[in-house]
Amino acid sequence: MAAPATETRWESLRRLKGGLVVSCQASPGEPLCAPEHIRALSLSAVNGGAAGLRLEGAENIRAVRAATAVPIVGLVKSPLVTDADRLNRVYITATFAEAQEIAGAGADVIAIDATDRPRPDGLSAALLIERIHEELGKPVWADIATLAEAAQAAEHGADLVSTTLSGYTAETLAPPESGPDLELLDKLCRHLSVPAALEGRVWHPQEVRRAFELGAFAVVVGSAITRPQLVTRRFVGACPPVE
Repeated sequence: MAAPATETRWESLRRLKGGLVVSCQASPGEPLCAPEHIRALSLSAVNGGAAGLRLEGAENIRAVRAATAVPIVGLVKSPLVTDADRLNRVYITATFAEAQEIAGAGADVIAIDATDRPRPDGLSAALLIERIHEELGKPVWADIATLAEAAQAAEHGADLVSTTLSGYTAETLAPPESGPDLELLDKLCRHLSVPAALEGRVWHPQEVRRAFELGAFAVVVGSAITRPQLVTRRFVGACPPVE
């Protein structure tokens, strides 16, 4: 049984140790889906004490990079993969070209989908990680859904594994109200030698606290902080029916 890793050779990742990473993202069609709004959300999160930011898209990363020096975990969500297809297809930084684009925009860490699903350019996750390290000089944040995927990502050289996709693949599908996968995080911390992060459906501070008790390197919170329509919906759900 491996002890949880607490160190990393990458300075950008070391700066995230023990901290909160705030995911500032908005989907197309949402009022906040514009670089200036993502920048404002990001700076608000930094003012609140966020150790780092998780941002989608080169344009958003570029806008935020110009305004803050905190580490940015960058990613691209493929517009070619519909919401319905996301259970079965890789859609987070699926190609090296996407990784290259967000690295050039200022991302310090490259987040990739490291699940078992096929990649659109035919590049294996192992080779993608290798190219990001060697050609871009960036650490890789591996989004996984299972312990087996995490172990494989670590074997391929990923610098950190995250529970991001647990509940969002066909194999692990879970309802939004199920909460974060603390059980998976516990397994990652106990069995792997690379740092592990909790991400996905984190709504309460006590979940963040519990994650660090289990050995999390960092915790990512998104919707609970930066998706006001989802936060509003939770409160509206507590209102009595309108007659």
